[in-house]
Amino acid sequence: MKKLFLFVLLSTVFSYSQNSELIPFVSASKWGFSDRVGKIMIQPVYDSVGFFNTSSVGVKYLTFAYVYHNQKMGVIDTKNKVLLPLQYSHLRNVTNSFHFIATNDEGKLGLVAADNQLVLPFEYDAIDDILNNSYLLKKQNKIGLADASGKIVIPIVYDQIVYVDEDDRTEKCRWRVNNEKITQYLYTAIYNNPNDEIYMTVPNVTYKDKAAISYTLDENSKDFEEKIPIRYESNLFLLRKKNLYGFIDVKEKIGFKPKFKQLEYFFNSYDFKYGKKHYLFVEENDKKGLVDGNGNILLEAIYNDIKKEYQYLKVINETQLGIFFLTTNKVVFSDFNKIKTSIVLDNNFVMVLVENTEDNSYFYIGENGVIFKN
Repeated sequence: MKKLFLFVLLSTVFSYSQNSELIPFVSASKWGFSDRVGKIMIQPVYDSVGFFNTSSVGVKYLTFAYVYHNQKMGVIDTKNKVLLPLQYSHLRNVTNSFHFIATNDEGKLGLVAADNQLVLPFEYDAIDDILNNSYLLKKQNKIGLADASGKIVIPIVYDQIVYVDEDDRTEKCRWRVNNEKITQYLYTAIYNNPNDEIYMTVPNVTYKDKAAISYTLDENSKDFEEKIPIRYESNLFLLRKKNLYGFIDVKEKIGFKPKFKQLEYFFNSYDFKYGKKHYLFVEENDKKGLVDGNGNILLEAIYNDIKKEYQYLKVINETQLGIFFLTTNKVVFSDFNKIKTSIVLDNNFVMVLVENTEDNSYFYIGENGVIFKN
């Protein structure tokens, strides 16, 4: 039960661009959705939910989320309108379509549209979306092919179907098929999306003004006594003066004068908007803190440990576990003791799924510091 719960909770995370306008929100072990600041938009009534995803066909879009209740899956839209009722054992959206491959209680697969209209009946042992917006169908150990509309274009009588090419002479797709009696080539119409000629433009990326720097290294100045190279980083140095330490990135002209008693380089990352970002450890009384490449204090030196993860840092204060978001410099502590995964939604909004193992509860935390539960 717990594994299935997590599967539904994370089922949309790694396949689509998740919408960040509505965030999974938990209350009294039931799930719904809130906006980014935690205002409930869809009441928590489900056993589990996935993030909202958007599937497109040309200029038409379908924004949907999987929901789970009483061991059944369904699909809703952003207004909580039921697109597919909570009656399926499993559902999967076909990429760039408004169709869902569904499994019923008997373990048979069918194809349903987003308006719950049946496209292919529930009589197949397997359905896979393949080339040319086609569906490979398996039934009683034989396979065949359906087109994008669900029409059977190659009968389900073959042991093998192999896509060969697009035939220039017939302007059709060519498939090699065989069974125990015959091997031959069959042809199906090429699927042409009527909106293939529509393109989206990508806005220009703006970069931080390189003139806005906090410190420029002057080799002739007396701002430092020693320039200590950082291992494996040819342009990065720690600066020492009277047992205080600073930092310089010679290439990027970023840094700060010596002012910390203990300083250790941690890592750097690249941001398309702000360029290269540096992070360094500071220490006081055997506790760790964090500063950026300009010497700004991001975390006070009060933590037992700080560990880098994807899109966030794991911070430990005595026995309490917290999250520091690299995108917003916010640190969050709550009643969790395990971090499951981080997720980047559209507009690069970062979410982290956490768990309290004592009561097997899960909830999300956003880069804006909002805890999506009550």
